[in-house]
Amino acid sequence: MFERREDAAVAAVLSMLLEVSGTPKAGNVDREHDFIDLRYEHFLASASSVFPVFLKATSGGGVGELILNAVSESRRWHRAGNVHFGAFLLLIPLLKAWDAKNAEKAGIKASMEVRKTTYIDSIKVLKAFRSSQARVMDAETLDLASMETEENIEAEKIDLHKWMMLAPEENVIAKELVNDFKLSVSNSKYILEVFDACRDVNYSIVLGYLRMLSNVRDPLIISKFGIEVADDVCRKAAGLLDRLTGNPERDIDLLRGFDGELIRAGINPGSVADLTISSIYLALMEGLRF
Repeated sequence: MFERREDAAVAAVLSMLLEVSGTPKAGNVDREHDFIDLRYEHFLASASSVFPVFLKATSGGGVGELILNAVSESRRWHRAGNVHFGAFLLLIPLLKAWDAKNAEKAGIKASMEVRKTTYIDSIKVLKAFRSSQARVMDAETLDLASMETEENIEAEKIDLHKWMMLAPEENVIAKELVNDFKLSVSNSKYILEVFDACRDVNYSIVLGYLRMLSNVRDPLIISKFGIEVADDVCRKAAGLLDRLTGNPERDIDLLRGFDGELIRAGINPGSVADLTISSIYLALMEGLRF
């Protein structure tokens, strides 16, 4: 658990910095490679800029307004498109549960914070999405990209919890928000177990990312390539995990090989990266220090 609000806000920033620094992290920006329109430094700028918003989240404020503020502050410090929209969706409720005794209780309390929201929070999140220029899966109901969604939210007074419940099953971040952050809690424990065994924080985070990738079909992969490709990536990630030895030096070539395969194919698991961030945050809450 965190002793002070400031500790929780620092941990949230650190979780974003550690995730983007995790190398080699299959298919995404890390210390060794950038995308054409999205660089490692963009993630550093975004993470550093939102500390004041994170600190505010520990003491009050609406979930939707805080997410919108986080996106606004992030965009003041870089010229990229979406950098951390999904991470903000996850971290803001967790920060409002900063004083929970452990990761499981934090996940439950964070989902309760989502239950407390109103339709105003939903409208703020919609505005944050549009500002961030994030890419998401299409949805039959209340699609983020639809121009009618704001009118429907206001007319039907749809709070954030109800909206996330209506999201497609493959929208793993939406489901995490209403399901006590169970994926993040489980993965935080795995990260801690790996670190206890090898004492290498980078390796522990890379494996936490890989484990998450093996367990969930990433919505960004689905939206760009379809479910079959997302399933194939999950299978390959699981197979790679089975082949790893637990020794960072011995496993590096295997990890780099899978990273290169996804990079060449243009496959970047964005939601998995966001869920890795919330996993790291909860691991830090549980005492991860290196």
